[in-house]
Amino acid sequence: MILSYDLSKPFTRDTNVTGLLLDGTLSKARGGKGNANGDAPVYYDGAILANDAEFFLYGGAVFQDNELYDPPPSYETLKYEAYPYGPDKPLWKPGFSSRRLPDGITRYVAYGGAASAPSENKAWHFSGLTAPSRGPFFWNAAASPDVKASVPSDTLITLDMASQLTEKWTNSTLPSHIQGRANPEVVWVPVGEQGILVVLGGAVYPEWAGEAHVSPNETLSEKESPVFMSTVDIYDVANDTWYQQPTKGGPGTRTRGCAVIAPAADRSSFNIYYYGGFDGIHSSKDFYDDVWVLSLPSFTWTKIGEGKASHARAGHKCFLPYPDQMMVIGGYTPLSGTTLTCLEDGPIALLNITSGEWMEQYDPAKYGVYGVHQKVQATIGGNSAGHATATAPVPSGWATPALGKLFATSYNFDKMKTHWPYKPSNTASTESPKQPIPTGQQRKGVPAWVAPILGVVLGLVLMTGSLLAFCIWRRRRASHEGSETSSSREAMPERLYYWVKGHPQRQPTLTSTRSCEDSGADRSPTLKLVSPSETCSSPTTTACHEMENTQLAELDDTSSPVELHDTGLSTADVMWRNAGFTPLLTSFSSRASLRSAVCESPVISSISASASDGTPSTPLHPLRWTSKVSAFSSVSAESGEGTNSWSPNGVVSPIGPTTSPIAESVAEKMMRMPTMTLRRERVHCKM
Repeated sequence: MILSYDLSKPFTRDTNVTGLLLDGTLSKARGGKGNANGDAPVYYDGAILANDAEFFLYGGAVFQDNELYDPPPSYETLKYEAYPYGPDKPLWKPGFSSRRLPDGITRYVAYGGAASAPSENKAWHFSGLTAPSRGPFFWNAAASPDVKASVPSDTLITLDMASQLTEKWTNSTLPSHIQGRANPEVVWVPVGEQGILVVLGGAVYPEWAGEAHVSPNETLSEKESPVFMSTVDIYDVANDTWYQQPTKGGPGTRTRGCAVIAPAADRSSFNIYYYGGFDGIHSSKDFYDDVWVLSLPSFTWTKIGEGKASHARAGHKCFLPYPDQMMVIGGYTPLSGTTLTCLEDGPIALLNITSGEWMEQYDPAKYGVYGVHQKVQATIGGNSAGHATATAPVPSGWATPALGKLFATSYNFDKMKTHWPYKPSNTASTESPKQPIPTGQQRKGVPAWVAPILGVVLGLVLMTGSLLAFCIWRRRRASHEGSETSSSREAMPERLYYWVKGHPQRQPTLTSTRSCEDSGADRSPTLKLVSPSETCSSPTTTACHEMENTQLAELDDTSSPVELHDTGLSTADVMWRNAGFTPLLTSFSSRASLRSAVCESPVISSISASASDGTPSTPLHPLRWTSKVSAFSSVSAESGEGTNSWSPNGVVSPIGPTTSPIAESVAEKMMRMPTMTLRRERVHCKM
């Protein structure tokens, strides 16, 4: 797994710091779940190559366990993407994924030095150890030296992360004067066009490369390893060029320590802080707890803290959470007994690099600007803000003029992002367990957690109740509207319903009024009864005249309301319906079709021709009158059809006798009527 620490969480010496680290664990299994050992087994002394959005796990010695998993292939590396490049991607998720190394690069290297430059989207892995065959090796392969990392590597691996999906790997062979080693510290310094790499410390033939923690060649290691602190290697990233520069003063052999870079406020000096470690040979002796500062460009060493053996550690890493603070994570103590001892101040320690004092606690709300340490000021001149007077190596001068020119080239600091300050967060869950307070001293009153929990519960209840009430209201409203519409349609005839409510989806039409009458017919209000033979034998053609003797009135985008007789509510309609008769409604396209229908109807009895006075020559029995036939003729200006334009009310149909007394009474009254009024109907014609 990967341990992470949230810098917004403060801690003290009483804090369970291990709990802080375990709060942010990342499983190396694909997708964050499953068998992490099968996907990525345990590696010892590998490297993390990173920028601000992602990192790669490269190299390291695999712990061999053939019963649990097979070792990964030589070309495999593991990548973790924390953030996407560019704009936010809603469907994107962080996680691990396997990546294939290009030809010429393998994972068979461990115990190297790594550095990352997020502002350049680049990272590097310097040297390290490999197996004699350059093939696979294992951390626990004590039986065979052929599968153990013991030979220095002469490579510099460069990872370009400018493109998130197509990262570029490069393998460069070190020049002959740049010696490979185990566990050096590589620091990226913002000098020149793309920065420089400063390689310091490390050891050859370390004890972890031999059997039973014994150096394969202790004599040669003691001879060659001290030079790595007295003469440092420098790599110009932009020009792919290596330099070496002697230093003044400084410690002897140092390996498995940690280093950070702290530029002065005016950038007149770049101070590399190196802490801890040991000589790489004697793992059972006391480790170093001192702090050394290598100032550039004077290349002078200054010791700012002696420390104590009980506080010392090796194999740790460090970084700057704030400009004036160095945080140290991890490490181990000397292997002087049969068991390991715990680190004195826990797995995380904090050093104020301005004062050189170890801090009792970390508080993300408390920080300051970096100031050059007073002892360093005494070595290079100037003050806490910079203004160093030693701007070149003393007393040797530059090893090559090109290196002096490189340090004279300023780096573009605008490319560097600042992530601090960090907003403090609650860390109650990470505090060490406290002794319970005696019963008599317990606090009284409502516990502090009641209010927020009660607020959440009441809020959920209120939201649920509101949603339920809204759903019930919607349901009742829909039911009420449905019943109202249904009852409205049942309470009135269909045509009257549409007359009141309006026709659905009907386009407005331009209408006019036409009066259609027989040109030669008698305009007397007296109804003339004729025989069927007379009605059918000689149909006459009638002409329609536009509103005779009547002015035309144009109605804007509407039609005139339907006449009362069309609704079934006229006096005659109501009278016949109450009398128990069912009107026979028939639509005719023309007057000729009306006459034809009347003539050919099998239910109409013969009626004798009318006398000159308008009375029937043969009396009609009242019982023969059982229903009224209303004939409607439609005339359309466009197609010759219309609706309800002509309605003679005097045509009757004797269907058969009826036993209804009401019907007989109505029929007798109608027979005694000398005349029946013929109404003039309005015709609605579409234009």
